[in-house]
Amino acid sequence: MKLEEKLAKLDKIATQLEGDLPLEKALQLFEESVKLANECLETLNDCKGKLTVIQEKLRGITDEE
Repeated sequence: MKLEEKLAKLDKIATQLEGDLPLEKALQLFEESVKLANECLETLNDCKGKLTVIQEKLRGITDEE
């Protein structure tokens, strides 16, 4: 699932949690949201790392000129 899809799913879960749900269902949705949030954070951290590498390469190119 892509990051955008995970974020949309998180939004849907948040809306569901605002409603009147049985405790078991609310806990299930909360657990799912924590898992999705962690996956999103991992993806964002990976992207941050890739951007850092690109920035370092660009600095190396501009320093050489």
